[in-house]
Amino acid sequence: MKHLSFKILILCILLPPLLYMASVSTLESHFTNHYEKAVNNVYLSDMNAVLAGSIELADAINQSISDYIDNNHLIKLGVSLDVTVATNRGTILYPPVFQNDSDAPLGRDPIEIAQQNFEMLDSGISLEVDAVIETLSLFSGAVALFYILMFGSGLYVYYRMALARIRREDMEKAEEIQRLHNLEIQYAQRVNHLDSERQSLMTEYADLKIYLDNQKREAERNEEDMFDEIEELENRLAENLSEQKQQQNEISRLQEQLDELEKLRENVDRQKEKEAERLGRRFKALYKQVEVYDRALRGVAELNDEMALKAEEIIHQLNDDPTVVTIKRKVFNKKGRATIFEVVFSYNGRLYFSKNTSNTIRVLAVGTKNTQNRDLTYLDRMAS
Repeated sequence: MKHLSFKILILCILLPPLLYMASVSTLESHFTNHYEKAVNNVYLSDMNAVLAGSIELADAINQSISDYIDNNHLIKLGVSLDVTVATNRGTILYPPVFQNDSDAPLGRDPIEIAQQNFEMLDSGISLEVDAVIETLSLFSGAVALFYILMFGSGLYVYYRMALARIRREDMEKAEEIQRLHNLEIQYAQRVNHLDSERQSLMTEYADLKIYLDNQKREAERNEEDMFDEIEELENRLAENLSEQKQQQNEISRLQEQLDELEKLRENVDRQKEKEAERLGRRFKALYKQVEVYDRALRGVAELNDEMALKAEEIIHQLNDDPTVVTIKRKVFNKKGRATIFEVVFSYNGRLYFSKNTSNTIRVLAVGTKNTQNRDLTYLDRMAS
């Protein structure tokens, strides 16, 4: 009983007979309904012979019900079927009642038999079926054995689970005892270690106390020097703050100058843009054979008056007769790229132009030696 619950054991003893009785009662009700429908379908199966008068109604019913019962295997296993068929006038047709063979007239007229059968049918027939499972039959034994095996198997499974649980608990207890024993050893070692640390800390505490006493005496001696140093640091801090304020003011003044220069630069850029637009309209009206690009117009606008006049002179020559213009070099002449020519004017000025397939002159850029690298980069991107 160590591994089994008393409640489970009582349930496994009491439930099988209770469930057996409940199952038998349920099955008897089910079989009663089932066989009542089945017998109701077969007990008047030979109606043609009954109405023809070739067989009496009671004999036909007895034959049909007997054949059905003899051919039903479940009834053979222990289901007792009690069938009663009677007319509404009280004449019992099934089960057959005892009659003396001498009372039965021989060679009765089929018409008379048919009339008698019809009168019985016309008066109405009632059918009562009651199915009972015999106590010592194979069927009842199978039901009882089913519950015995089911609860026996359940009890065995529960016993194995309880046994496994007890073994697992015993193993866990052994492991817990071993763990606690190991902890006890560890705690004992820890206590010894803490005792050694306590002794070491006491020694260190005494040394620190002596050191702090010495430091306290030294601090008392240096207190005045520290106050003088603090005062000096405060003075230096005030000077630094004053210098920072002056620097901040200077930064604000320089920022204002930068803002003014930025506004001035924007004004100059707008003036140059306007000048470039004016030059573009002027060059377009004067030089029909030359197409001056925007970058070239901005370059001319950025030149001084003398260099701007010289650049316009070259544009005039390119418009009238490009052959009179002295070309310093060809800047690009690679496969798949247009050929761009460089013209030098006023020693420091640079003008770059090219020709298209219709020999129209295109002035691409105008600048100085200082802007030459930027101009060449621009031309390289444009020509690629």
